[in-house]
Amino acid sequence: MHVAERAAVSVVVPAYQEEASIAAALDRLVGVLERDGRPFEVVVVSDGSTDRTVELARGTGHAQVRVVEYQPNQGKGHALRTGFAQARHPLVAFVDGDMDLDPVVLPSYLATIEADEADVVVGSKVHPDSTVDYPLSRRIASKGFKLATRLLIGLDLGDTQTGMKAMRRDAVAPAIERCTARGFAFDLELLARLVDHRVRVVEAPVVLEYEFTSTVGIGSVIEAFRDLVSVARRRHALGRRRGADGR
Repeated sequence: MHVAERAAVSVVVPAYQEEASIAAALDRLVGVLERDGRPFEVVVVSDGSTDRTVELARGTGHAQVRVVEYQPNQGKGHALRTGFAQARHPLVAFVDGDMDLDPVVLPSYLATIEADEADVVVGSKVHPDSTVDYPLSRRIASKGFKLATRLLIGLDLGDTQTGMKAMRRDAVAPAIERCTARGFAFDLELLARLVDHRVRVVEAPVVLEYEFTSTVGIGSVIEAFRDLVSVARRRHALGRRRGADGR
């Protein structure tokens, strides 16, 4: 019996000042994808890094890894949009460059999409099957952001900011083209747009091993809340315009 070839995936890895972890992270990611057996590429987007991130990413020796770089730093949202535009395959995944999130779960996300059970699968730290180990400070920030998200824009997902996502390119491309958030709230704006357009989004478990390599600090948290307010304002303004137009 003929078995259909599995869809190829482009994995976009946004990276900023990740010289401490990028080589090992890419080795781990490529290993997971090779064991999964589907065609793949990894697109590392160096978002204005001034350390050895680019050098070390290119030095891994993996033929499937290519690096896109630019200056200056533009924010995670800009990096993800850049990587999405560079992706060549029908499935696209986003995985943060520090890889505190273990990519071992990624094949199950892709299988869910191929089984036509979802168009987008997002990792959630609050999923009952997730394995998480990270500091209290980040737990508090995550819960606060989740509450603010529900209050300001009514997005009823348990976790919008976890940096592990997989998607069908054609289902997501129109929403990504309209996203304007350049920072960490890009994930939030994208998910809000997908839900508004009835794209099928499901949450899935993650394995989180916080090793203090992440560049997320208090400044990033403040930026995320500021972007959240901006997303909420734009969304409410769009709703008012649609109401005035009778749509």
